[in-house]
Amino acid sequence: MDKNYIGQLYNSNVLSGAGVLKAVQKGWITTEDAVEILGSDNTLDTVRAAKLLEISKACNTAIVAGFDIQIGDQTEHFNLSMEDQSNINNLFRVVELGGTEFPYQADDGMCRVYSALEIAHIYIAAQTLITSQTAYHNALKAYVNSLEDSEVIAGVQYGMELPEPYASEVRLKLAVAQEQMNLITGRLGG
Repeated sequence: MDKNYIGQLYNSNVLSGAGVLKAVQKGWITTEDAVEILGSDNTLDTVRAAKLLEISKACNTAIVAGFDIQIGDQTEHFNLSMEDQSNINNLFRVVELGGTEFPYQADDGMCRVYSALEIAHIYIAAQTLITSQTAYHNALKAYVNSLEDSEVIAGVQYGMELPEPYASEVRLKLAVAQEQMNLITGRLGG
């Protein structure tokens, strides 16, 4: 698909403004193309909406990519697709209910038995990644929504250092989350 095709769909009312923004999110057109299609009267709103979609997608990608964790002498990788998040949550539920070990597999597909403490570490790593990415995303979204210059908005990138007070808010939230994760490992003896 290209800008002209998306523009034709928009001008013939087959595609809404939200649809044009989805085309940006899917990488079919650029934000600049969307501004041209939707009109310069909507530049700020278009750039803001496209940027919010972009950072949301980047957050999701970072979460789904998952994490590496050292277990014994092995480094294992766990992705965090919705299905895997559910599986890890269920695995941790076994530990919460008193289980001392349970079989599961890292991304290499080899099933092995993990101890309760290993399961807790996997769960904590997953929740830490999800919480940190979500807190960062929400702060970046608030920052983008505070901006009134489309060029500045267009320059915002997922992963950039947050300005104050957004950075402090994220640090505070992550400190609370870390404290709770430390309580979990403390209860499990490690």
